[in-house]
Amino acid sequence: MTKTLKDQLYEALLRSMASGHLEPGLVLLEGNIADIFGMSRSPVRQTLGRLHDEGAISRFEGRGFLVGRAPGSVVRRSLTAADFRAAGGRASVKRTDSWRALAERVEHDVVLCSMKGRLELNELQLAKSLGVSRATTYRILLQLQSLGVVEKIKYSSWNVVPLDDDRLHQLYDARRQLEPFMIARACERIADKSIQRYLDRLDQAQARYPRIEASQLDALENDLHHEALEQGGNTEILIMLQRTRPILLISKHLLGGEIELPPGDPFFAAHRQVFEAMQLRRAEQASEALYRHIKDSEALVQERLANFRHAGELREPGYLRWLSQR
Repeated sequence: MTKTLKDQLYEALLRSMASGHLEPGLVLLEGNIADIFGMSRSPVRQTLGRLHDEGAISRFEGRGFLVGRAPGSVVRRSLTAADFRAAGGRASVKRTDSWRALAERVEHDVVLCSMKGRLELNELQLAKSLGVSRATTYRILLQLQSLGVVEKIKYSSWNVVPLDDDRLHQLYDARRQLEPFMIARACERIADKSIQRYLDRLDQAQARYPRIEASQLDALENDLHHEALEQGGNTEILIMLQRTRPILLISKHLLGGEIELPPGDPFFAAHRQVFEAMQLRRAEQASEALYRHIKDSEALVQERLANFRHAGELREPGYLRWLSQR
């Protein structure tokens, strides 16, 4: 996994100081470093604070810090990308995997909390706890908003949308109306090799079950309830279905983590029925199979949710505040 922006910057600064390319007494300015690495000042500020706490740099009477614990002189010059590349490193940071890892972590915490009540999420506190810029935090929250997990209420505050019984039933109701229609349309468009790939993945997972990762179950759910549905060719319906994603997030963040994987077939047979009907280009049969699968799964997910509310342990992060009783 790619390290966080702060960790990457920390290592780059340490490496360049150790090699002498950032010489003792050199003035380090937030803005200068932020420009070189193409990041906001917040992670730079926090990284410089960490280096100061460790004694690698010292405070300067003017702006910024000085390289070294007690340098004898002050060196004023602008840093460049060459100062970091010369030390055998790089003057850039890898962002994508780091951002996705943080988004997964926040999604996990928020979804679990949403199962037990209504909360407020403080955007500023989230940025502080993750050690990232407000821009990165906002990007994460926009993704959660698109999934129907959070909603913005004021400048820096968001509400976590509670996953209670009524909302879960409404989400299932929407899926029962929309997904069978889309899978029937997908029968006319989807490639044979795509269907076979989904069936092969089901067979491989079933052969190893339950000795598989929970993330593999989530990937299989994605095969049917996202990738195959995309072949239905109606973008507006896909946007509507995005709001029903919390149903799948319940199992994604509970199974194999908070609760054990179910002893029997979690959904392999039901998915196979849909894909086999699609393979035969029987749109109505595929639609009916998907409708039954969604209808039958509601009771199972409601049961998992009730059990977690009753007995599941929860350690809410500091950026969340309860607005209703758990």
